Formats: sequence, structure tokens, C-alpha cells
Amino acid sequence: MQTSEGLYHRVRWDARFDPARFTLGVLQRGAEPKRVPLTSFVPGGEVPWHRVLFFEADGEVVWDRRTGVDRIDLTEAGRMQAPRRLPSPFFEPTTPQNWDGAAWGTTAVPRSGSSTLRVLTWNTLWDRYDAELLDTARRRPLLLEALRNADADVIALQEVTSELLRLIRATEWVRKDYTLAPGGRDVDEYGLLLLSRLPVTEAGHHVLGPHKALSAIVVESQPYGLVTVAVTHLTSDHTAKGPAVRVRQLDEAADGLAALEGPTVVLGDFNDIGNTAELRLGLTDAWTSVHGSHDQTPTFEPCRNPLAALSSLTGGSGRLDRILLHGAEARRAVLRGDIPDADGLFASDHYGVEADLGPLSDPFVETTARQVREVFAEGSVHLVGSRRLGCALASADLDLIAALPGEVAIAAVRDRLTAAVPDATGLRVVEGARVPGVRFRVGGLGVDLAVVGTDEIPPNEAVARRSELGRSAAVALSAVSDARAVLELVGTRRDAFARLAGEVKAWARARGLDSAPFGGVPGIGWAVLAARTVCEQGASSGPELLKHFFGSWAAWDWRRAVGGPDTEFPLTVMTPSEPVRPCTERVSTAGRDLIAEELFRAWEVLETHPDPWPELLAVPPLDSRHRQWLVVTAPEDQTGRVRGRMHGLLRALEETGASAAHAWPRPFTTDPVRYAIGLGPNPLDAARLTDVSSDWVRGLAGVTLTPWEEAGAPRLR
Repeated sequence: MQTSEGLYHRVRWDARFDPARFTLGVLQRGAEPKRVPLTSFVPGGEVPWHRVLFFEADGEVVWDRRTGVDRIDLTEAGRMQAPRRLPSPFFEPTTPQNWDGAAWGTTAVPRSGSSTLRVLTWNTLWDRYDAELLDTARRRPLLLEALRNADADVIALQEVTSELLRLIRATEWVRKDYTLAPGGRDVDEYGLLLLSRLPVTEAGHHVLGPHKALSAIVVESQPYGLVTVAVTHLTSDHTAKGPAVRVRQLDEAADGLAALEGPTVVLGDFNDIGNTAELRLGLTDAWTSVHGSHDQTPTFEPCRNPLAALSSLTGGSGRLDRILLHGAEARRAVLRGDIPDADGLFASDHYGVEADLGPLSDPFVETTARQVREVFAEGSVHLVGSRRLGCALASADLDLIAALPGEVAIAAVRDRLTAAVPDATGLRVVEGARVPGVRFRVGGLGVDLAVVGTDEIPPNEAVARRSELGRSAAVALSAVSDARAVLELVGTRRDAFARLAGEVKAWARARGLDSAPFGGVPGIGWAVLAARTVCEQGASSGPELLKHFFGSWAAWDWRRAVGGPDTEFPLTVMTPSEPVRPCTERVSTAGRDLIAEELFRAWEVLETHPDPWPELLAVPPLDSRHRQWLVVTAPEDQTGRVRGRMHGLLRALEETGASAAHAWPRPFTTDPVRYAIGLGPNPLDAARLTDVSSDWVRGLAGVTLTPWEEAGAPRLR
């Protein structure tokens, strides 16, 4: 039979129970026991534990000191109606601690939600090794002062020792404002600690291996609702086969995190300078979201920080500490502790990373979509593409399609957007596609709006009745029904699909295979292949599902169409809704062979590399593929027309003898805009190239097509 104190704390912190449905019976001299709601009982207060006689849940006695009844695990009474946010068995429930004015305990302290969400991660440097060189006694006050100055809502610490935990517990500002959630029963074992000044509704812990774990809390922030914040510290290269161990730890963590609902923030020391963690966890890096992928500001800097130099194996600097996000958007990201004190002492061998999170959704996406809907309130505006499917990469455009009554005057559409979206830049009409459209940017977000006139059909019926509007309009509007069809196909496995499709799109982008105008497979094509993989592989998820994807499609006989009858095209993936059609009609025979080769290579990398992502996302060996290059240079206002006519250029080059020509889908310079086209292993003579060039640039004002004169391939990305 468990003790009354143990049962109280179990009900209070185990998210399977609803404390509001429990009542305690307290002994009174000469009177019937007094019934006290569990939520009003103060442990360690005036009533000692031995006077607690019984617990009731929903009117049922579930524990009774006098009779020995202990039915808490044998009844549904008192159980939470809603599931845990940190589900068992992956997360073992743990008990947060609060300062009640006299001691640290488990009494819940009322806290108010915050209108902001600032998070901070910091590896604090334990002194198990080289203690005499680390000056811990002087460093600790520097660390505590830096933590206070950060003014963070949630602080995630690694390498916390029992002595540091004692200092933190003794600190007045911590006692006053923060709930503590030590990672595991013994903080020295895992070194993880979360501090939150937001209300903590749950806490949990998962062991990843010896001395390594993932600890999490669920906090309540007023504008965002419930947010899961997790901290981890992965194995370093001081351990044999460190990269392989980290991959296993990340994959295990990814499986647990995939089951979480709502926004998630994962912080910690990932002991890797690449983007393996964000890719394997399917999360977005806050630092690169704010500063760009080119910014590799280190958080571990042996050349400048003597504490880092003591533990470094190579002397190399890198960004080991990260804040990774799902359903959240970083607005600001800065370092903490990167400036030493007057004596040159740093607070730790790592710098802290702090981020301010804005509304936990993409504000540009939501705000811009809302603005467009308000502008065209008489019509029906739909979100399509990867953002509708939940698998958008960080750089993905916002794709919208507007069904407007009557006939479309695209110039009037442009003018209305100009007036209503004041932050829009580069707003221009796009013609030459199936239906006209407008393209613009808001902040760092590119927006593509296609517009369909619905004649006499009500705009809200346009998608369902698209076949009545002609082929071009029907195809454009099928972007809406295609997305619906994919999501219906994957059913309850949307999370697994979103992760797989996002990983596949990242790979295809890195290898230059992701653009239909440039002879690649468009986003809907990769989404269809990912959806079919998810459906065919049952319960598979994470890395295993990715292996299935590449293994299955590497072995596919591309003489067979995917999702429909065979066609004359070299590679055929059919769209999933009417009008059913190939979305890969621009893939050439050489393009098909290249895609098949890349699929097989990716499958082989996944099978043989403990850390496959650097290889998967590496730029292809272009120097060995192409002995000759052409460069398309275009003014900004001509790039849309250049992209639209790129397929024609590739066909002309193929007919001239460049059967393995491949156009890289992204410009390698932006001022001016320049695209690179590799011509394959066999060079073409200048006369043929001149003929192709003069024919193709005709009508493209300011556009040139010239040989690449410099040594080696252009630096593509």
C-alpha cells in the first residue's frame, strides 16, 4: 500500500489523473473526517500526512488507511478525460518542483501565462574533468547572472551537477519566478534541467542511453496555448562512433516527438555542427530562420574561449547548441555568454542560445493569406502546394489560387493587391502559365497567386465544378483537389507523410531534381510518391520509412506510370484528382535516368552511412557530369518567362546532341540573375550552340545565353 504523500504527488503530477476530481479525508478529533479537495490541500502545511485517512475520486474510495484499500490502479475513477501531452510509455512522468516560501516541493504555484515566449539553451560545463582548470567557483556567479539577464520564459540547461542545482535552488529570482523540472531522478546522471516561469502542466523524461536523455515539460502561454519544450544533450565525438550514436539517439527522439500535439521546441547541445538534428527530427532551426543558412556563428569556439580549448578534440569551432522548432517561428536569436568578464573568464565552454518566438505559426503565411482573402472577399481563395500538405521547406513559397466571379482582369487584380498589401514588394503579373497570376514578396516570403475566372459558376463551387470551366482552369483548380486527395490517401498518418515528404523534398532540392520547368519532378509528384510509400509501408516511420521510399522508387520500372495508365513519357507520375494527368511530362529520358540514379544513390547512402544527411544533401559532382556549361543571364522582370521557356531550351539542346543536359533549378547569382545549364559529358561545337542561343533568346528582352568561360562548374546551391 502506497503512502498518502506518495499518492498525493502521483495524482498531482501524473497527467493520467485529474486532481480536481479527488477529495481527501482528514482526521479531526471528536468529529467525522473533514473532506478537503485535493487541489486545496497544502502538503507540508498544518495537516501532517498521517492524518490523511482516505482519498476519494468521483465519490469512490480509492485509498483508505484504515482498511488497507489501494485501488488507484484498478479503477477509472479520477482519470483525465484528455490524453497526456507527453504520452507514456515514451515519456516517464516526472515531478516539477516549486518554492513555496520555505522549501522546494511539489506544491503547484499559480503562475500567469505570458504574452511572449523566450527560450534559452546553455551547456553549463560540469567539472568532472580538469576541475582545477575550470575555475567553477568564479564561473557559476557569471552563469547565474547571465541567466537572470536573459529574462527567458523557459531555460534549458545541460551538464547540470547536483552542486549547480543546489545553487540554482538557493537563488532568489529562481525561487520567486520559476518551476524546476530536473531531468531524471538524479540530475548528475543526465545533467538536464528545465526552468519555467510559465505554468507547467506536465513533465516527462526519456532515457536515450547511458547519461543521455530527453526531458520535456508542457507549458501554458496565453497567446499560444500548450507548448512542449524539451531539452537534450547528445553524445559527443569523445565517445567511439559518436556520429552513429547520435543518429540513433535522434531517431529514437524523433519517434517520441512525432506523437506530440501542438507546437514543440527542442533545445540543447546536439554535438554536431551540421543540420543532421533538424533533418532527422523534422524541425526548423531558429538560428538559421533568423540569420540565414549561411550564418554559422559558433557556440563552441576553442580558438577564442580557453574553456572550450580544454575539451576540444580538433580545435575547430562550430554551432553545437540549437533551438529547433515545430509550429513555432523565431523572431530573434542571439548568443549569451559570448563575452568574457574583465579577467577573460567565460561562464562556460559553450555559449548560450536565446530565441524569441513569435506567434506559433508562420505570421507571414497566415497574415498574407488572410489579406488576400480579404481583398477578394467576393471570391474563394485556397491554400495549395506544400504548405497545404504540411511538408513545406523553410524557403517554400506561399501558393494560393483565387476563384473570382466573372472574367479576370489580371491588371485589376494586381492593382487591388498593391493597394491592400502595403508590405508587398516586387509585385508583378505572371502570364504564360495555364491561368494568369501575380507574384510578390512579403518579408522573406514569396507568394504566387493564380487567378481563375468562374464565369457564372459561384466561386465557392468552382473547385467541384472545375471541369465546366475548360481545361486550363480545371488543371489550375485541381491543385486544391490534388492536395485533398493526397491527405485523404494518407489518412491518420499525416504526420508520417509530412515528415517523409519534407525529407524527400529537401533531398530533391539539394540534388537539383525538384523543378518541373527545369526538367525535374514537381512538388505534387514527390508528394504522391511519398503518400504511396506511407500507405504501402503500414506502421513504418522515420528513417525506416525514408529507406523504404528510396528503395522502392529506385527499383521502380519507370516504363510503368505511377497512379494511372502508362504513357509515352519517359517518367510518369499521375496527379491524384481530376483531370488526372502526368505531372512529370517535362522529364526527359536523360532526366529519368538521372532521377533513377539519384534515387538508388540515396538508398545506398541510407543503408551504409551512420550519418547519411550530409551525403544526401551534398551538391552533386557537377564537374564530372558536365564538361561544358551554358549560362542564362536575365533581368529580374524576365525570369518568369525564362523559367517558362526553359523546357524548350532543354529540348533544343537535346536535339543538338546534348542528350544529358541538365538545367540547375535555382540561379547561382541574383544580381544579375544567372542560371547554369550543364551540357553533359560530350562538348558541343560553338556553331551549334550559337544557333540554339539565337533562336531561344528571341523575344526575351535583355536575356543572353552564353558559354561558361571560367574553370570548373559554377558554384551552385
